[in-house]
Amino acid sequence: MAQSSALKTLAVQASHYSVASLFGVIAGLVTFPLLTRVFSVADYGVMNLVAATLTVSVAVGKVGVQHSILRYESEIRAGKGRYTMPELYSTTQIGMLCTAAFVMLVVGVGAYLVPLSWLGDGRVRKLFSIASFLIVVQVAESAFINFLRAEQKTTLLMKYNVAKKYLGLGLILVAVLWLSSTLASFYTATLVSEATAVAALAVVLYRTGSRPLPALAQFSRPLYRELLSFGIPMMIGYELSSIVLAVGDRYVIAGLIGKTPLGLYGAAYNLCQYVQAVVITSVGQAVMPIYIKMWDEKGPAETSAFITRSLRTYALMAAPVVAGVAAVGPELLPALASEKYASAAPVLSWVIAGMAVDGANSMMGAGLFIHRKTRVIMAIVLSCAVLNIGLNLALVPRVGIVGSAIATLVSYSVAAFSLATAGRRLLRVAIPWTTVLRAGLGAGFMYVVVTHVLPGHRLFTVAARIALGAPLYVVLMTLVDADARALVRRSIARLRGSRGMGREAP
Repeated sequence: MAQSSALKTLAVQASHYSVASLFGVIAGLVTFPLLTRVFSVADYGVMNLVAATLTVSVAVGKVGVQHSILRYESEIRAGKGRYTMPELYSTTQIGMLCTAAFVMLVVGVGAYLVPLSWLGDGRVRKLFSIASFLIVVQVAESAFINFLRAEQKTTLLMKYNVAKKYLGLGLILVAVLWLSSTLASFYTATLVSEATAVAALAVVLYRTGSRPLPALAQFSRPLYRELLSFGIPMMIGYELSSIVLAVGDRYVIAGLIGKTPLGLYGAAYNLCQYVQAVVITSVGQAVMPIYIKMWDEKGPAETSAFITRSLRTYALMAAPVVAGVAAVGPELLPALASEKYASAAPVLSWVIAGMAVDGANSMMGAGLFIHRKTRVIMAIVLSCAVLNIGLNLALVPRVGIVGSAIATLVSYSVAAFSLATAGRRLLRVAIPWTTVLRAGLGAGFMYVVVTHVLPGHRLFTVAARIALGAPLYVVLMTLVDADARALVRRSIARLRGSRGMGREAP
């Protein structure tokens, strides 16, 4: 019963993240075609370069403390820690804001100190100056969000993410379409929308008085040292290295073959990220707080069983996503971004496969996260980041942007295997190879069937292939996999239950 309850909680909370991401994707489907048409391919390349730098800067500004929130909040709430919740709130938020302000100054001032030849485009200095303020905003947001994740307040997170996304969408449309069609206008609108959203979230969090307000008197130096001891290896070895895995290829592409190929690659990668946000990332966001709490309250046996079952469910979900993007992506990308991005379609299948593998890492390496083996995580992910850059340097000159996509899949696969191997010594999690094989074969059959459906009709082709492929995969897996049959039965039961409540409502 406990396992069924935990899996139900995972499904509900993952659905909250997915719904928020889905609304984000809908907003992205408005901005993505707009930005790829308003800005040139080279401009889009510059945007990706600034975005990659901002991502790295925000990660440095957080110094990994946001990872400590998830681990320490559960421990303190379970009565196993030697610190208090007011100390945790004050220490994390004050510490993160101070480091974020320092990184903001480094980026903003540094953009005007480095030689222009390093930047390659004079506009980048101004863009970095604007984007540097986003560092403080996004670091503050990270602290709030990770407390809500630790508390499993996924409904509030869902509402916040949707509201923030559409506020940003509205301001960006006004800025780019009516004020100035420049990258500076885009980043200014982004800054205003994100700062407004984070301020509103702070008001919502603290207005009831149920959470302690940050206070300098509650700042604990011993706790901050512990948070940094846990967080810095996570920042260097997990977050920054993961970022290098995700965006390091942008710098290699820009340096070796130019900003126009980078724009093509960035458009394809961004399309995969929309899918990743809805289906893949939501599981990882939901599962870690659940299994950390389960470990603190119920012990290793139940935690291991829960993660193993979660991995089987994840494999059943991820396989058709990879095959589906491979099947519809060549039609969807030019339909959304325009025909000038059609040549980037071969990138899609490699990138989405890498993202699917990466999405399992929070479960594969659960033992390492639970036992705070951050230096082991650092060594693994950092090594794979170096591998990714090396593969990019070797493959990009030979096969172009497809080489970067191949490097992404290989590097993520090595990272997942290494995390699983190291984590098994601390918490045994069985990798569901049989489920992976069945799901892969079912998704592969679906791909072969749907790729012959209505080629060349763009969005109509996408709709037709999804309408055929999704039920085909469900039927196939229901026939050959017990977990798939159980998922279908639970889904039907929930659907009948919701209809029954609807009939009873006045």
